[in-house]
Amino acid sequence: MGIFLPINYIILEAEHYGMDPSLAQYLVPILNAASLFGRTIPGFLADKIGRYNMMMIMCFFTSILVLAMWIPSTTNAPIIVFAALYGFGSGAFVSLTPSLIAQISDVRQIGVRSGTLFAIISIASLVGNPIGGALLTKWNGEYTGLQVFAGVLTFSGSVVLSLARVRLAGWKVMTKI
Repeated sequence: MGIFLPINYIILEAEHYGMDPSLAQYLVPILNAASLFGRTIPGFLADKIGRYNMMMIMCFFTSILVLAMWIPSTTNAPIIVFAALYGFGSGAFVSLTPSLIAQISDVRQIGVRSGTLFAIISIASLVGNPIGGALLTKWNGEYTGLQVFAGVLTFSGSVVLSLARVRLAGWKVMTKI
């Protein structure tokens, strides 16, 4: 529910803190360009350390970015750096998700399970942005409530993913899963 909030609100937030609109319009392209590397490099590393391990690392990385970097970013340089790093982290979420489903599924179940997962993600994405907008209104145009909401949701998702990894491989940290 929180993964798409920075993507949808980063331009408005940057303009709110004084970034020139001609520069702010490039934040999503910067995010998407970094996402290209976030979709490929973690996939390559996932073959070495395990898909669930890599996804867990990248999800915690993304949630920590939101909580530790997006919230205090109020000037141009930190917002641009956040956009690039967040693009990298969220790109891993997008590209690794289908491989997690394939890893735990029989080949006949992959389609149904992938469809179910993406249906759930679509509902979460659909309701997350209006909730973020309501928080923005509630906080009188300040982005802190929205940012904390996004950070807590992404961190919660990371914890749930970690629990799934523990369910599959136990508490053995070095197990490739």
